[in-house]
Amino acid sequence: MKSYSILVFSLLLISSIIFVSNFETSFADEVIATSTGFEHSTILELKNSRGNTADIDTVRIWLSGDNEFKSFKTEEGWMGKNTPQGVIIFTSQNEISPGQSVKFGIKTVENNPVINWKALDSSGEIISSASTTITNSGISQDKPELNQPKIVTIKENSNFRFIPEKPASNSDFRVVGEEFVPNQTLDFYISDKLQKSIKVDEDGKILFTAKVPVILNDERTEFILRDSGGNEKSLSIRIPQLENREIADVIKLSLGNTPQEVKRGDVITLEGMSTPNTTLTITSKDTNGDILAIDTIQVRFDGKWTYDNLFAPDLDLGIISIEIDDGKSKALRNIEVISAKLINLASTETSIEAGDIVVFEGSAIPNQEMSVIIEDSIGTEIFSRTVSVSESGIVNFNVEIPRGSVEGTYIISAFQGDESGVAVFGVGQEPEPILIVRPIKLNFSGVEEINIEIQGPANAQVAIILIDAADREKFSDTLNLGPDGKEMYKIKSGELPTGAYTLNAKRGESTGSTVFTIGLSTGSGAISIQTTRDEYKQGEQILILGNTGAINILLDITISDPDGKVIKKIETFSDRFGVFKVDNFRIPLDGELGTWTVNAKSGGNFKNVEFSVSGENKELVIFTDKNNYSTNELMDISGSGARLSATVTIKMFDLNGVKIDELNITAKSNGEYLTIWQIPADLEIGEYEMTADDGASNTSVKFTIN
Repeated sequence: MKSYSILVFSLLLISSIIFVSNFETSFADEVIATSTGFEHSTILELKNSRGNTADIDTVRIWLSGDNEFKSFKTEEGWMGKNTPQGVIIFTSQNEISPGQSVKFGIKTVENNPVINWKALDSSGEIISSASTTITNSGISQDKPELNQPKIVTIKENSNFRFIPEKPASNSDFRVVGEEFVPNQTLDFYISDKLQKSIKVDEDGKILFTAKVPVILNDERTEFILRDSGGNEKSLSIRIPQLENREIADVIKLSLGNTPQEVKRGDVITLEGMSTPNTTLTITSKDTNGDILAIDTIQVRFDGKWTYDNLFAPDLDLGIISIEIDDGKSKALRNIEVISAKLINLASTETSIEAGDIVVFEGSAIPNQEMSVIIEDSIGTEIFSRTVSVSESGIVNFNVEIPRGSVEGTYIISAFQGDESGVAVFGVGQEPEPILIVRPIKLNFSGVEEINIEIQGPANAQVAIILIDAADREKFSDTLNLGPDGKEMYKIKSGELPTGAYTLNAKRGESTGSTVFTIGLSTGSGAISIQTTRDEYKQGEQILILGNTGAINILLDITISDPDGKVIKKIETFSDRFGVFKVDNFRIPLDGELGTWTVNAKSGGNFKNVEFSVSGENKELVIFTDKNNYSTNELMDISGSGARLSATVTIKMFDLNGVKIDELNITAKSNGEYLTIWQIPADLEIGEYEMTADDGASNTSVKFTIN
C-alpha cells in the first residue's frame, strides 16, 4: 500500500488536469472544509478556524446516497476505522489546534461523492458539521444541505504593513494594506484571537487601527488577515515590552492653516505638532470616502512635522479630505480642488433666443486684455472683440446675438496669451453635448509626447481616429472623459512621420476635430500672401491665402489694426503643396476704421499685405434729459457711440472733483445706452459733472442742481 503522501501527490497531479474545489467556510465557521478530487479519488481537508476555541480530536465522515467507501488514507499520527454503518471515524493523539489542518484521502465507488462530516472535541462535543461535494462542471449541485462557496478577498499580491513598523506591547498601531478584492470583508487576528472585522475600500485598500495586547519577554507574535474562503496573509514580528520603550513627551496632534482651494497640480505644505519620534499616517479621500493616497511620515525630535501634499493633475474636481492620524487622535481638513485653468467663463443662462443678450461671467488673468470669439452651431465666427479684465480678475460682459441667427449650440472661446477657456450656450434651444478638441500647441518635435485636450459630457466615451495629410487612417482608439468632462489624450510622436495630422473625435452625433503637426520647421523661402478682398466692414470674416517657397513650413500670422495694435496672432503651416490659409478671423464689431496689416513670418522670411476696414466711426457721447434738476429727482441718462456691448461706467462729480455716485450699464449692439439716476436728497445747490467711459474713450456733460 502506497504512503499517504504519494496518494496526495497523485490526486493533485490528476486535479491539475481537471478539478473543481468547493470551499465551505464563513467567518462564523469553526471548521473550514475543502474537498478536491477527480473521478473516484478525493482529498478532504479540515482546517480548525483561528477564531475557534476548541481543538479537533475526532473526525467522522459518511457518504450520501448509495455511494460507498472503497479505501481511505490518513496523515501520520491519525488512525481511521470504517464502521459497518458506512461511517469512517478518524482519531489522533495530536489534536488539531485553531489555525492547524488535517487531510484525509478517500476512494469511492461512484464519482463526485457528497461527503458529510463532523468534527468533535475530546469530550465528544460537536464543533462543526456540514457537507461538501465535487463537480467537474464547476457548478455545485443544487442541494440545500450543502454550504455555499465563500467569497475570496485575499489575492496573491495582497499585502499589509504596520505603522509604526514594530509596535510595542500594549500600544496602538495602524494597519495599511492594498491589492485586496474591493468591497469585501476581512477578519484581523492577533495570534489566534479575533480582533475585528474590516471592510476593504472600493480601490482594494485597507486602513484601520488596532492595539497590541500585553506581551511579555519580547515574544514573537503573528498578525493575520483572513477572508471568508480561508485565505490568509500574515506577518510575524517580535514585540518589545512596553517598559523597554523610551517614552517621549506626549504632544497633542495639531495641523496648521491650510488653503480652502487648490488647483490641480499644486503642492501645499501641511505642518503641525505631535509626539516626538512617532509616526503619522496621512490619508487623502474623495467625496465618496474612497482612499486616494496613503503616506507616512516621522515626527521630528522636537515634535514638529511637515508634509508636502501633491494634488495630482488628473484629480477630479471637488472636495478632498486630508486626514492626519497618530494612532490615538486625528486632524481633518477639507480642501476644494478647482480647475488649473486661468480662464473660466460661463453664461448666466444656458439658452437664449436670437436677438437677445447673453451675459457671461467668470474669471481671467487680472489686468490683461482677453480676446473673445463666438462661433455659431455651424462653426461660423459671429462675434469677436477684446474685453478688458480688471485688477480683481472678475469678468462680466454681454453679447447681443443678432436676429436671424441659426439655432443650436454656440461656443465661446477666450484667449489671454497662451491661456484659453471654452464654454457653450444654446440659441433657440438648450445646448447639446459637444466635443471640443484642441492640441496644447500646433507643432510637436519627433521625440515628444503629443497632448490633445478633449472636452465633452462628463464620463462620456469618445471614439478617436487619427488621419494623415493624405487622408489615410493611422489608428483608431477610444477613451473615457473624466467627471469634469475633460481628458488629455496622449500620442507618441516617435511612431508617426513628419507631417500634418487631423484627429477626429466622435460621441454619438457629437463630433470634433483638430489639426497638429510633427517635426515641421521654420524658414519658408519666399512667401506670398493676399486677402480675397481689399476692403471689409466691421464684423466681417476675412480669408487670407498664401504660399511658401518650401513645403511643410511653420508660419506665424499677425493681424494689426491701424494703430499698430496686434489684434490676433495665429499659428499655421503650409501643406505638402506649400499652400496655407487663414479662415478663422473676423474683424471685431468695434474694430478701428482704416488700414489693417497682415504679417506672415517664418524664420527670417516675412511678407505683409494690407486691407481696409470701413464703417461709421461714432464718438462716445452722453446726454441728460434736461440741464436743471432738483434734489431727489429722477434723471434720464442716455448716450451712443460706445463699443459693442461694452460696459459704460458713468460717474458723477461735484465742483471739487469729489465723486458722488457711480453707475455701470451695458451698451447695446449699436453702441447706444440708457439708464436712470435718482439725485441724492442731500446734494447742495450748484453745478455738477457727469462722465462716461467705455474702456476705449470717454466723454462728459454738466448739469445743475437748483
